Amino acid sequence: MNSQVFEQFQGDLGAERKSVHLVSISIDPEQDTPAHLRKYAAQFHAKRGWDHYTGKLADIIAVQQAFGAYRGDKMSHTPLTLMRPSPGKPWVRFDGFARADDLMTERKLWDTSPASLVAR
Repeated sequence: MNSQVFEQFQGDLGAERKSVHLVSISIDPEQDTPAHLRKYAAQFHAKRGWDHYTGKLADIIAVQQAFGAYRGDKMSHTPLTLMRPSPGKPWVRFDGFARADDLMTERKLWDTSPASLVAR
């Protein structure tokens, strides 16, 4: 589950957490009200810098389509995690369930290698 991975990743970041922004976007806006998402975020100990979003169904579909993640309905979705070092840089795509250590490995590459900023 991506939320468990984000919880672990946020913890693994330690003080570096302040420089990383995590975003979770609901694919079920009819059920995922802002109040529901606040409770959900608390379940996974979401700290400052990890935001949970919902909205109109059309907007949620538009976001999924923009990232090539729309699969027709909420029952057909597959897990997807996207990362990028900063706005304007290419996205790194993890199709399926990413692990927290996968995310940390990618994050560390940003500090050590300008080549990691090239789309893969």
